[in-house]
Parts: sequence; structure tokens; C-alpha cells
Amino acid sequence: MQSGRHLVNSLLKQTIDPKLKTRYDSCLENYNDSIDDLKELPPFLKSKDYLGLNVHASAALNGPTTCDDNFSSPPAEAPQLKDASDKLVELIEIILVISNLLRG
Repeated sequence: MQSGRHLVNSLLKQTIDPKLKTRYDSCLENYNDSIDDLKELPPFLKSKDYLGLNVHASAALNGPTTCDDNFSSPPAEAPQLKDASDKLVELIEIILVISNLLRG
């Protein structure tokens, strides 16, 4: 998650393509939003508010998926960014499964 944000920053600094700059700027905002949502999870878990945990984890999914959606037309998404987004989605999906199991 944090490494995804650093990756986007690195890609943003390296590109000269204006379309990619715009997309990477958007991805950076998306990742920041996801990080903010994920930072809110521990209190929900601690208070056993599993519905709140689920809601905020679901909101965090928007970041990497929206970032990926930015690349639906050329130029293509950098493979390492796609990998980072996929890993973040997988992590969030694990949180969602656990929150659903805890809700019973």
C-alpha cells in the first residue's frame, strides 16, 4: 500500500507524457484515499464494529480499482503499478472476508 504510493510518485516523476502524468496524479490521490480509509480500520476492529470495518475496507477498494480504470485506453498502465494495485485489492479483500466472518 505504502509502496504502491511510492511507486506512483516514482512513475509520476519519471514520465514526460502529459496523459500519464494526469493518470498518475489521479492514482496518487486514489492511493492516498485508500491509505486514509485503511488507517481508520483498527478502531473498528478494537471496538468489534465489524460492519464499520467492512464499510471502510470496502471504501478502500475504490483506490486501486479507480487507478486501474484510468488506464482503460492507451497509454497502458505500468505493469508494476498493476501488480501493486492487484496486491492492495487482495489485501483489502482478505480484510473484507475476515470482517464478514467476524460479523457471523
